[in-house]
Amino acid sequence: MPYSCQHGGTCINSTCVCSRGYKGSSCENESLEILYLRSSKAVFREGNEVLFESEITDNSNFTVQWSRDGVIISGILSRYSITSSAKANGTFLHQLRISSVYERDEGNWSIMASNGVTVVNKGIIIRVLPKLVLLMIPQYDLSIETKENFTLQCVVVNPGSLINLTSGSLIWVKDGKPLLTGSIFTISTTQTSTILNKASAEISDSGNYFCLHSTYPDPLNVSIYVNIIGPESVEILLFRISDSISREGKSVWLETEIYEIIDLTVQWFHNGNLITNSSLRYEIKSYTTENDTLRNVLNVPNVLQQDDGDWNITASNGKTTESMSVYLRVLPRLVLQMMPPNNISVESKKSINLSCVVTNPESLFNLSGGGLFWQKDGKKISPDSGFNITTTDTSTTLMKSSAEVDDSGTYLCAHSSYPEPIYVSIYINITEPIQPGFSLQMIPLGDFSLKCKEDINLRCTVKYSKFLISLIGGSFIGQKNGKKILSGSGYNVTSGKMFTTLRKPSAVLEDSGTYACSHTASPESVQVTVYVNVTNSVLPRLVLQMMPPNNLSIESKESINLLCVVTNPESLFNLSGGGLFWQKDGKKISPDSGFNITTTDTSTTLNKLSAEEGDTGTYSCSHSAYPDPINVSLYINVTEPKSVEILSFKSSSSVLREGKSLRFESEIAFDPALIVQWFHNGKLINNSSKYTITSSITSNGTSVHVLQIFNVLLQDEGEWNITASNGKTSETKSIRIQVLEKLKLQMTPQYDFSIQRGEGIVLGCVVINPGSLQNLIGGSLIWQKDGQKILSGFHINTTNTSTQLRKSSSEIDDSGSYSCSHSAYPDPINVSINVNVTEPEPIEILSLKINKPLLIEGEAAWFESEIMNKSGLIVQWSHNGNLITDALSRFTLTSSTTANKTSLYVLNISSVVLQDEGEWNITATNGLSTASRGIKVQVFPRISLSLTPKDDLSIQTGEVIQLQCEALYTDTPAYSTGIKLNWKKDGKDISSDPSFSVSEAGTTTTLYKSSAELTDSGRYSCSHSAYSNPEDVSVYINVTLSDKDKPCPCQHGGTCINSTCVCPVGYQGRYCEDEYLEILSYKSSNSVIREEKSVWFQAEIVGPVGFSVQWSRNGDLISSTASRYVMTSSKTANGKTLHVLTITNVLQRDEGYWTVEALTSSKTEARNLTVKVLPRLLLQLAPQYDFSIKTGESINLRCVVINPKSLTGLSDGNLVWKKDGVYILSDFGFNISTTNVSSTLEKELAYLGDAGRFSCSHSTYPDPVSVSIAISVTKPEQIRCADDKIEKIMWKSTIAGTTKKESCPENQKGTATRYCNFQGFWESPDLINCTDVSLVNANEELDSIIADGTTKNVDEAVNNTLVKMKNLTSQRSELSAGDISSSLDILEKIVNVTNMTSANVEKEAFFAVVDNVLSTNNSKSWTAVSDKTEKDASSLLKNMDRMSEVVLKKENITTSKFKGKNFEVSVDKTKVDEKGIVFPEKTEKTPNDTTTDTEEYSTFLELPKQTNKIEKPITYVAVIYKTISDILPTDSGSRTEENSNEVKEGKEKKKKEFVNSEILSLTTQTDLGILSPPLNLAFQHKHENESADLQAVCVSWDFITNKWSEEGCKVNSTNNKRTVCQCNHLTNFAILMRPYTPVRI
Repeated sequence: MPYSCQHGGTCINSTCVCSRGYKGSSCENESLEILYLRSSKAVFREGNEVLFESEITDNSNFTVQWSRDGVIISGILSRYSITSSAKANGTFLHQLRISSVYERDEGNWSIMASNGVTVVNKGIIIRVLPKLVLLMIPQYDLSIETKENFTLQCVVVNPGSLINLTSGSLIWVKDGKPLLTGSIFTISTTQTSTILNKASAEISDSGNYFCLHSTYPDPLNVSIYVNIIGPESVEILLFRISDSISREGKSVWLETEIYEIIDLTVQWFHNGNLITNSSLRYEIKSYTTENDTLRNVLNVPNVLQQDDGDWNITASNGKTTESMSVYLRVLPRLVLQMMPPNNISVESKKSINLSCVVTNPESLFNLSGGGLFWQKDGKKISPDSGFNITTTDTSTTLMKSSAEVDDSGTYLCAHSSYPEPIYVSIYINITEPIQPGFSLQMIPLGDFSLKCKEDINLRCTVKYSKFLISLIGGSFIGQKNGKKILSGSGYNVTSGKMFTTLRKPSAVLEDSGTYACSHTASPESVQVTVYVNVTNSVLPRLVLQMMPPNNLSIESKESINLLCVVTNPESLFNLSGGGLFWQKDGKKISPDSGFNITTTDTSTTLNKLSAEEGDTGTYSCSHSAYPDPINVSLYINVTEPKSVEILSFKSSSSVLREGKSLRFESEIAFDPALIVQWFHNGKLINNSSKYTITSSITSNGTSVHVLQIFNVLLQDEGEWNITASNGKTSETKSIRIQVLEKLKLQMTPQYDFSIQRGEGIVLGCVVINPGSLQNLIGGSLIWQKDGQKILSGFHINTTNTSTQLRKSSSEIDDSGSYSCSHSAYPDPINVSINVNVTEPEPIEILSLKINKPLLIEGEAAWFESEIMNKSGLIVQWSHNGNLITDALSRFTLTSSTTANKTSLYVLNISSVVLQDEGEWNITATNGLSTASRGIKVQVFPRISLSLTPKDDLSIQTGEVIQLQCEALYTDTPAYSTGIKLNWKKDGKDISSDPSFSVSEAGTTTTLYKSSAELTDSGRYSCSHSAYSNPEDVSVYINVTLSDKDKPCPCQHGGTCINSTCVCPVGYQGRYCEDEYLEILSYKSSNSVIREEKSVWFQAEIVGPVGFSVQWSRNGDLISSTASRYVMTSSKTANGKTLHVLTITNVLQRDEGYWTVEALTSSKTEARNLTVKVLPRLLLQLAPQYDFSIKTGESINLRCVVINPKSLTGLSDGNLVWKKDGVYILSDFGFNISTTNVSSTLEKELAYLGDAGRFSCSHSTYPDPVSVSIAISVTKPEQIRCADDKIEKIMWKSTIAGTTKKESCPENQKGTATRYCNFQGFWESPDLINCTDVSLVNANEELDSIIADGTTKNVDEAVNNTLVKMKNLTSQRSELSAGDISSSLDILEKIVNVTNMTSANVEKEAFFAVVDNVLSTNNSKSWTAVSDKTEKDASSLLKNMDRMSEVVLKKENITTSKFKGKNFEVSVDKTKVDEKGIVFPEKTEKTPNDTTTDTEEYSTFLELPKQTNKIEKPITYVAVIYKTISDILPTDSGSRTEENSNEVKEGKEKKKKEFVNSEILSLTTQTDLGILSPPLNLAFQHKHENESADLQAVCVSWDFITNKWSEEGCKVNSTNNKRTVCQCNHLTNFAILMRPYTPVRI
């Protein structure tokens, strides 16, 4: 008899063999057993995948939970994946997969299984090693220059991540290749850090540098990109001097402009000696220009001869240096010498003898014409004035044999062409001879000469003998050179009463002298003299004079300047040949001996610019042909310059750390000309916020120089020099300083954080710069908490450069400030972080709700719970104690974050079953605390509904609608709760619709309407309110018109009501057949308005559908394209339309009547309004532009109302003045005179405080209208630019360094500007804003057309403008930059107006203007336009393209051709799929034919017949531009300059892109897309390409990027004269010459 086995057990031999999950003799008991739990590994690294597997035996009604350290794990977390499956042996395999394990996952993992009766679990422990974290220092990509050093450091932030690695180390990889120690890099590696250093970077060192661990199992690395660039080159753009030849006493300036770059140092040198601002003779200034270049100016206000020589400017950035030089020649100041040198007195009848000599003839260099001349009392002495004048280049004599009293006066000698008023003068007093009681007379009467051996015979007689009686006892006295002549001295003296004679036979040379005769008894000292000159001949003895006259001592390098002059040129008479010459120490000085010798007949100069010690000696001057050895000499002692001596140079330390202070001190022997400079690594150091430089004099006479650095940085390492110089000798001493890095620590994490008790603490600390630990003995990184060293309670792992602090489970007492520092570092450097450990916050379930507590079987339900956000939160749903997961198909679990930062958890049940009744719970835990909430749910069986009638039906208007709905299975508790049946029509509830009645009887509800209407057609449904998604029952009722309700024939949307048409707005009549149009109201915001205000017009109109509205002013229609007008329309609540025209900026021409018109096809309604426009107040100030005056000059300003009509409506007020925004009152020192329309402001004597901005306005004008002018008041000595007239403009004087504005020349409008530079010199005027009046007027007329949108007379206005432009541009040989700029604007506006209004433009006139503007005569003006505006030749190219598009849009296009000097145009028609296009027409050659000499044919294009089918012939516009390529930019970043491919003079020539052909253009009426076959273009080169460095490139102009593009074009063939291209699209094409670029592999 078989045994009764339960739960599927099998009876074998009277024994039950139980199924899996059951046990017992009859298999009556459930069996639950976890067979095993295992993990994929026991030790993991962060980021690894973990797999737990467990096999469980039981029936299918058990639940499983996974947990870590007691915390339940949910499968809804993205990191966890929980699966289960049945095995073939009847057990269940449960898996938990962690996609990426974290360090916090370390611990005890367990699985629990429960079947409601038995609970079993198993556990397993895993260890998680932290993921390797590497830190690269620096952290971001690096860019340095060549020759600079770079250092990279890689640190293991968490050394614990290296546990279990038996070998390996940190390694470096560059661009995928490992870097080895001993290569070009220096690599230093420890267990946890590695340093890569390159001492002198090269371009090839650029690349990606990776750091990784060689044996770490995962490919973890950090990387940085190092970009090595060449050092920024220094470039001196210009270097100029005001005068290369100057004279002593003049001023000279040198100016340079340099591209401004980082660390730029600029130095000036003269003959190799550094020039600084410390010298009082030089002024050095620098400033940044508008072009971001650096302008440096050296001013020498008073040039001396020692300034002669080479002047250099040197610019350096420490890596590259550039120098430029100019030579300045300084001519000495003119020195004149008068002989005799002092004022003299001469008796009348005696002679006047003056000589004037140029002692330094080289001062006359470079003088054109002119010569020495004489003046007496300020008037030039002419040769016929009674004087005898003899003049050479360097000397002049003035003689008169018999002076008269009128000859008294001041005699002046000067040079007529010397630029400065240099002269010498002497006063000569001519007196009558003394007339005493008696007079003596010497015979002979005047001075005389005689030869040796001849006799001297002198006779002295009493001239007035009548006075002889008074001479009692007296006698004659003879003297020679002031000494009495005694008897026996070789002279024979014979005396009588009335005379005495003196005779000397056979005179010798020594007898020359002045002989005087007097009488001892004379009551007055009456004396007569005569000079006797005894010579070998009758000529005077040679007299030489040396300048300087005395011996001198100079230092080497100084100049030698000697002058020797013949003071009596007549002594050279009758000498044959010979001349003045120089000797040194008795040896003649030759011209090639290093001296510069300049000699005339009567003077000679000896010069040497730089004396040497060997030049010491006696220098003599003599005449080579003079018979006697006569010379003058002086001794020159040339000594070595005093040497500079640096006595000591020391520093406070040679090795120090960042942030410390450093002091250099040097003692130097005193020298009054001493200049001291400090250098660091060759770079000049000046006083700054970082460096303090001082100097002082000690008691022993030496000077002490100190350089103080208060905060030393790493870049201060290197060689420090002090250089002392006195302009002749210099000395330098140096000290090398080593700067150790300041310790830099980095904490991980970097910012304060807060954790809950029980969570782990992990802190890392890394030495970012291990080099800072250099020179430290011992010590290591240490941790402190709240200032106390951490000794226990934490796990600390420390290496030389990093440390980690770790605690797995924190306590409240662990809160505090944690700091990391180095125990041996001398400065208190640390990093810290605040850790706040708090009690775990309780989990708060804010709410738990369900969509409704009573559920009906089959409907959907949802549970929603709001929970406060917590980190690590795990949420689970359960029903009657059973866990709910996504694995069950009926359930969907979601979560989201609310606006209040809470979490919203939702459980959706797609279809409720009866078993869902019971308690539903939500549980939330974060491992530290847990919260739970529950809710009870009732589930009832579903209710069934029945509808009568069941089928759709159709009824007529007026019939009854009656429907019945019955609820079956009404014993359901849900029905007894009062839940009702609902009626809906087309988905909308109609239970409350008053036109229907609803009645209920038991379980039946009835819907009733006595008279159906057309609108009652629809689907009627019945549903039960207990269902959230009810399955209703429904029927469709179609209501049609009964015969008596047929409508009347209403038109235009009229409605038939009671057989009468109710018409819509805009229609009338019995059947709404007539249109109704009326302007109900028309008004404006104001009838009187001022210019530039806004005004609106508003019209309310009723009219039919589709009526239009037009606005007009004084009969001219206003277009909607107008920029000044805004037209809007809107519907009103009563169905009418509101039309508004707003004028945003009212102008004077808006005055008049404004009309609004409403139009239909058959009716028109119009209304008018008149508007008066008051002109805007226009004030004019005289003068118009800013100006400057000197103190003491007057201020005169006048303000005038140009249009008095603008003051209409103002009841009072007048013109008022302000200065710098403050009203000027009568007591301010100004005189103000005011009328109704003008006002003047005057001040006689301006002072510095009067400088400012003066403005004039009207006190009661409603808008802030004013005019102003800035007045600068300067001191008289301030540098200014003087008044100057150029370009027909008078430029008034202004301050240096400012820009002056003036009105443009006659017949031009606009403002001209001119810059006065810092030296007080005007630069060239800028007339870019000056435009011909006719062009300005044309521009304004086009603006009004565009602004107003008027279409009246547009053709006439546009074509009149073109005729004026054509005449203007053709009549002038060269257009100004302003006219070019204005012409471009006008052409663009003509294209816009033509496109906007469809005006018929005269193409021939348009093309003629373009042709004239493109003339090569306008090249300079085009350059100015490109430099000073945003326009260039591409603007013209774009306008031509747009004009082509406008031409091609017209329906009736006539073919035309235009051929000008500068471009050609062809407008024609063809069918391109049958016949191609050739332009210009060629008959002999094809573009691909390069076999024949290319000189035979020129530039042209050919479009072959296209393969794509074209329906009809199309019109095209073809253009060839012959000259525009010279002025088009080559790319987006630069513009060509006269088609040159070379850079500035003075720099190395570099190749540059340039356009080397004419430009071809083709535009078609229909877009041809990608051309097949492509367009062929043949270009003849403008310049033969003889350079192997240049290649021809086929390009087209891209109007978007505004540069040439190669896209879609290729070179088919090329040689040095010609290139053939193929392009697959249409636009503008050319040949661009481009330097070959080496291909980088």
